[in-house]
Amino acid sequence: MKGGLTDAPDADLPRDRRTNRRSFTDEEKLAIVIETDEPGVSVAEVCRRHGIVTSMLFCWRVQLGFAQKRVNLATVAMPASGAGASSVPLVLHDLLQPPDGMTAIDLPDGRRVFAPAGSDPVLVRRHIINGEAAQ
Repeated sequence: MKGGLTDAPDADLPRDRRTNRRSFTDEEKLAIVIETDEPGVSVAEVCRRHGIVTSMLFCWRVQLGFAQKRVNLATVAMPASGAGASSVPLVLHDLLQPPDGMTAIDLPDGRRVFAPAGSDPVLVRRHIINGEAAQ
């Protein structure tokens, strides 16, 4: 009588029984990571296509030096401090342009709002100030 536990190991069986485990060469890892750097491509989409989990892809990004995202930053000059310095917070008005059909109106406290083109700035300011006072 043969029992499964007492039989001699079969030489044809693989030692590692995790047959679903895949391995990728460095070139394959690099190609997959580069796919995620394309604009408009989601990491989840690339992972599904290659049958890997997102955590694996992010590990590869770190290993291959892709962990840091390149960011374009705007240069900001800080206002002078001391006598004569304004207490109004620094606002970067030029970063956000008004949508089509709208115009930008600056409020006395330094904020900017968008109103339909042709709106009277005085009336818009008054409407906002009165609305905020009523709250």
